[in-house]
Amino acid sequence: MTARRALIVAFVLLVLAGTVRDRESEPRPRLGVIVADLHVHPFPGDGVLTVWQLQREAARRGIDVIAVAGHNNRVALTIAKTLGLVSETPVIIDSQELTSPEFHIIAVGVQSMIDWHLTVPEAVRAIHAQGGVAIAAHPVPIAWKPMDLDSLAALDGVEVAHPLAERTGSSRRALDAFFARAKAAKPHVAPIGSTDFHTAAPMGLCRTYLLTSDRSAAGALAAIRLGRTVAQDQYGRLYGEVEHLNRVRRYLVSQPPRLNVPAVDRALALAALRCLAAASSWRRISPS
Repeated sequence: MTARRALIVAFVLLVLAGTVRDRESEPRPRLGVIVADLHVHPFPGDGVLTVWQLQREAARRGIDVIAVAGHNNRVALTIAKTLGLVSETPVIIDSQELTSPEFHIIAVGVQSMIDWHLTVPEAVRAIHAQGGVAIAAHPVPIAWKPMDLDSLAALDGVEVAHPLAERTGSSRRALDAFFARAKAAKPHVAPIGSTDFHTAAPMGLCRTYLLTSDRSAAGALAAIRLGRTVAQDQYGRLYGEVEHLNRVRRYLVSQPPRLNVPAVDRALALAALRCLAAASSWRRISPS
């Protein structure tokens, strides 16, 4: 066996060892609060993890519910369900990122595709007809144009905590201004925190706390409809009604600290990366 093949074999064995050791997070007390990331992209699509891998990552990150939303498609969800690879927990909510040139809406809890040619009020009615909820996705000017009262009042939730808000001050101000206008149009509109997970950012970097003890798709949707949510950004800032904020703060204080990744797992990952790097840079020297 050549040295390069030996390195590749070592890499594979180390990855397998790490996979065998991989553990999900221990269940935590919930106190009437469940944790959600309501904007997650799968593979196939423009994400890098399959639906079942997204579930595993959500468990590691202490997330109870994720909304898996392809851009105007359900390919990944269809494949995962057809193959029977979706487990009961963390809860997966079938969703769609309704993507049009005028707006982006996370249609959470829909079973069939929503036509992206519809106006916002028409799209929301179609989402509600399927028992779902409509969340304005990253509503900064480039992604959201309609600012009329009917469009804003139709929404069930607004992403007020999103990773893009920290890239520029203008994005943070745009999200705050949009949420304020939506709240004026619909006082109990739900503040939502979402990662918009595609590749690198950790799932749940921004997240939503749902004030319900019902850890199910139905429980999550009901909490959003009632505006019983608190959004959290990547710096720990919370957005929501005072009574809801107080409840979430009590919940956060009750949570035991998360342990760091065990030293053995870190060593396995580092060794695997070194083997891969060495194998990639290996050059066979031909005899002269």
